[in-house]
Amino acid sequence: MPGTSPRRYNILVPASAPRRQPDPPPSGHHHAPQVYTLETTGLLIIAVLVLVLFVIRYWHNIAWSAR
Repeated sequence: MPGTSPRRYNILVPASAPRRQPDPPPSGHHHAPQVYTLETTGLLIIAVLVLVLFVIRYWHNIAWSAR
């Protein structure tokens, strides 16, 4: 735009405040949040259930003599 000064370009943008650094984590063992533990447990239960259903479905087709 003709006639506008470059200094006025960001006149409506507030100055950024300095970012606060996060506190350092305390030393020692860090526990995973419970939601991650529950998610892992659920995935393991589903995997075992699928395996059991697979074995039940194809029990007669498994070549037991190949052991």
